[in-house]
Amino acid sequence: MSGQTWLAVVFLVLAVIWLAELVAIHRWAPRAGRDPLLMVSGAALFFVFALPLARSAPDLIEQVGHLWEALVRPLSRGRSGNLQATPRLVMPGRTVLLVQDRVRIGRYPNNDIVIDHPTVSAYHAELIRRPDGRYELVDRESRNGTRINGTPVRSAILRHGDQITLGAITVHFLATSTTEQALNRGGVPLRRR
Repeated sequence: MSGQTWLAVVFLVLAVIWLAELVAIHRWAPRAGRDPLLMVSGAALFFVFALPLARSAPDLIEQVGHLWEALVRPLSRGRSGNLQATPRLVMPGRTVLLVQDRVRIGRYPNNDIVIDHPTVSAYHAELIRRPDGRYELVDRESRNGTRINGTPVRSAILRHGDQITLGAITVHFLATSTTEQALNRGGVPLRRR
């Protein structure tokens, strides 16, 4: 085989490895409590070193992902000027995309979103996507209660920017990602199943 053929084969093998790493990162990110699309977009730049870097330096990968997001954001605005995004819950240091119709939140590991804190009940609350696309927060008779913007609730429709308090833990509901970085500070134990 000629040198060009060998070079093409090597490049093809490296490209397949790179794509397999990006798929692995997309599957690993939710288990690590990280945004899969943000991690994949941040890691893609590092070619065949994507997976090792994502595992060893996830914060660096997220920073690169945020850089890509900032560069692409002006291109993704609709005619109305609003950024279309997947609704999410933001906790200090963590973001969880809401892609399911029902999301159970609580301390026990079989919840969709696990918050490991003693003031959070085993099955504290549930988010339900309504037919109109809005999310409804339902308290599941939690011991320490659920509040939205400081007001105790049993059930309420969420609006962009609502502050949700589960026991002593506060999360934010965002329908768009425009204020996510302003809210995403510090560290709260959150694990996404």
